This record gives sequence, C-alpha cells and structure tokens, in this order.
Amino acid sequence: MNLKNPAIRITLISVLVNVSLGLLKCIVGFWVNSRALVADGLHSLSDLSTDVAVLAGVVLSGKAEDEGHPFGHHKFASLAKLFVGGMLLLFAVGLVVSAVLDFQSGPVVEPGWLALCVALISLITKEIMFFWTRSWGRRLRSDLLVANAWHHRTDSVSSLAVVCALVGMKVGGANWAFLDSGVALVLGSFLVIEGVRISRRAVGDLVDAAPEAEILEDLREHILPTPGVVGYHDLRVRRIGDVYEMDLHIQVDPSISVENGHTIAKAVKQNLLKTHPEIFRVLIHIEPAT
Repeated sequence: MNLKNPAIRITLISVLVNVSLGLLKCIVGFWVNSRALVADGLHSLSDLSTDVAVLAGVVLSGKAEDEGHPFGHHKFASLAKLFVGGMLLLFAVGLVVSAVLDFQSGPVVEPGWLALCVALISLITKEIMFFWTRSWGRRLRSDLLVANAWHHRTDSVSSLAVVCALVGMKVGGANWAFLDSGVALVLGSFLVIEGVRISRRAVGDLVDAAPEAEILEDLREHILPTPGVVGYHDLRVRRIGDVYEMDLHIQVDPSISVENGHTIAKAVKQNLLKTHPEIFRVLIHIEPAT
C-alpha cells in the first residue's frame, strides 16, 4: 500500500477517526443511558465498511495493466464508488425511517452534559473530515473520495440530531426532544438525494455512459486548434473510475505523408493529455480530409 498516495492517507485517517469516535460514543452512550448516542456510535463504526471499499478501490484501480485486464483496473474505483453510494443511500433512508418512527413513539434520549459534549465533538470532527475529504477529492478529481466525504456527512447529521435532542431537553424538557427526529428527517432526506446521485454516476461509469456535455465541449476545444487538423468526428469519451478514456478520428490533408499525419495525431494527443491530466488514454485514427 503506497502511503504517499494522498487518497490512501486520507482514507486511513478516516478509519482511525471512525474507530475512535465510534468507540467513544458507544462507551459514553452506554454509561449515560443514551440510546441515540449509542446508535450514533454504531453508525460511526459501520462507516468502516465504506473506508475499506475506498481503500480497495484506490489500491486496485492504481494497478498496472496485465494480461487479464488489458484496459487496466480503473473500474474498480467505479465499483467502490457504487458501494459507497449504496451505503450512503441505505444509511440515509435508515435516518429518515427512524425519524418518522420516532415522531410516533418519541425518542428515548437521556440528557447529560457528557453525552452532549461527545456528540458535539463527533459533529465538529465529522464536518472537518467532510470538508477536508471533499477538498482533496476535488483536487485529485476523485469521485470516490468525494463520495466518501458525503458518508462522513451522514455521521455528522446523526450527531447533529443527537445534539438537537439533548439541547432541546435541556432547554424545554422532553417536549423538545422532537428536534432529534426533525433534524434527522430533513437532512436525511437531503442525503438520500445525494446517495442516489453518487450511485447513478457510479452506474454510468460501469456501463460506459458518456460524460456531461460540458466535459465533452471542453475536450473538443483542444482538437481543431492543433496545426494540421482539418476536421474530426466519431469522438467517444467514457469515464473509468476517476479517469477518462477517449478515441476519435481526425482528418488531415490527404497529400501529406503517413509520418506527418502521425506527428499531427501525436500533437493532438499531447495537447489533450497536457490540458486534461485526468485523461488516461487517447486513441486517434487518422483519415484523409475529403
């Protein structure tokens, strides 16, 4: 495992944070008899499954091409992203269902300053992890890291619900405990939408769906300006993991030599790779312009 890889380092830190917070919340929750805090702790521990999936996706997708995988292993990152998106969706739906049931039966939360402090620590820590992981995900252009960042947010939402319930009971007594369910319902619904979005993108990667129109237009801008290119067609782009693979046909002056045509194609490829480091492979077919 390459610890110099930022994605691997971030995910390992995430593992450490989830284990520490999960154990802390479970221990304190049992001690002060707070069902909500225990459930929040179990949620943190369950996040380890997504961390493992992210680690597997990053490590496997970085493997070189081999005889069994001549196109590389990048789709392992898409597969891991689908798992993370599915888990996010599962936990978000669980938050919504739990909130609806609690509105009917009333949450059982024992107020206590220790429980409140632990919930606040979890909330702040998980929000820091969310913004930090999402920032690195965007910097590395890694949808997988961004997806895992949103999983951190599900934990912070859970902690926020606990904080609201505990503060509400401190201020207004048991009648204010509905804040726990209210916050979880609203933010859980938002996370359901995010889980669906991440899962859809992962499925799109796995079935070789074309990327967004703005991405295609951005790539097109670096083809025709290349000296010697008369035109192009049959541009195809697919996302595999966190990188793109593309192929296209370029048209050149039919009177030039094969060597000159190859030089033009090479220039197009270099322009694309230089301006878009997220592109993994470019295959260019040369045709005479008619």
